[in-house]
Amino acid sequence: MTTAAVAGERETIERIARGLRMTTVALPHLAGLAAATRVALDDRIPTMGVFASGRLVANPQFVRRLKENELVFVLAHELLHLALRTHDRAKGSDRLQFNYAHDYIINDILRAELGFAHVPANGLDMPGAREKSAEEILLGMRRNEQQTKTRVFEGEATSTRRMFGGGQGQAGDSADEAGDVLGDKREREMFPQDAAAQAAHAERMKEIAAKALGLAAAMGRLQGLRGTDPGATRQVVSALRDVYRPPWELALQRWLESVAPGERTFARPSRRSAPQADVVLPGRRREGWILNVVLDTSGSMTAEIPRALGAIAGFCDAVAVDQVRLLQCDAAVTADETLTPLELAEREIAGYGGSDLSPAMLRLADEPHVRAAVVITDGDIAYPPEPMPYNVLWVLPARDVARFQPPYGRVVAMDAH
Repeated sequence: MTTAAVAGERETIERIARGLRMTTVALPHLAGLAAATRVALDDRIPTMGVFASGRLVANPQFVRRLKENELVFVLAHELLHLALRTHDRAKGSDRLQFNYAHDYIINDILRAELGFAHVPANGLDMPGAREKSAEEILLGMRRNEQQTKTRVFEGEATSTRRMFGGGQGQAGDSADEAGDVLGDKREREMFPQDAAAQAAHAERMKEIAAKALGLAAAMGRLQGLRGTDPGATRQVVSALRDVYRPPWELALQRWLESVAPGERTFARPSRRSAPQADVVLPGRRREGWILNVVLDTSGSMTAEIPRALGAIAGFCDAVAVDQVRLLQCDAAVTADETLTPLELAEREIAGYGGSDLSPAMLRLADEPHVRAAVVITDGDIAYPPEPMPYNVLWVLPARDVARFQPPYGRVVAMDAH
């Protein structure tokens, strides 16, 4: 390879690296995936594709044809395949068809998120695809002969019947050529020197992808991904509140009851209905108290945040909490706001820096009227070593409880349901 060719290759890789960083400006929840992605240039890939291991392969000529904003779009597209676990979800179905279904959804999401009137690089485009599931799109592709492209980007116009043929074998044989979700076998063939580490890289990317989706949920950035948006999360929490309470939620309610001011009285019936219609439960004598919630926003437990906040909001309503003070904290207090219980379950999260909750907890300690605080964290934090002058309930994912033994407060395991 000539010196000029080497310099050109280096410049292309640097341009892709810049593009990956730029995707995190508009889509910050993809930062972990962008950082973990390994870039390779290869003429055997017609445009761009990604392996489950996080290896992103790009045709250098294709990259050079893209404008800067178009490159960001295409890179974000590949990162979303990793975030949505397209490689795994395609198992059991025709891989190329499932690849295309996710292509339509991802491109429709990015067109709205990144402000494009049309999908760049002559990409697959189905307006409204983000409102559908991949399975719905797959069913439509199989039932109807519709227009599509021979590739997700820079593909020629064709029809689904011509593209996929009459049987799964034909589509499967062409999957690596047309799809941008590249298979394990293809990676071993193209990069045999890395075959031994391929599975380990794939497992690591799965973990990062899970955090990316959790972070997106916490930031309210999952609109368009059916079944995982914040609205769906709130509906699940509400249903569980009426039908079934897991042990951690029962423990949370008992703690809230113990620290709530005001005696129980039948003069003010509870807003929670009893199991029988003719039974009235005692309510709390209203004293207009505020519950303080300290939220660890360091990013390591973001998948648990929406459900935890939703559950706390429901129990605040049950024990007559009028308002919730939410302090978001990574290594500094990034937000301090007073909300209604309903608003608590719909917050945008700020931070994702360090892991020190001391600033938030000490701020509450300086206020004599503070009676209690719920601290939502994974326990991998710094916090004040001395007991706080208020009741503390530490809420942690179950996997982290055993290693977290604070010298004060009560610890509750947030079991998954």
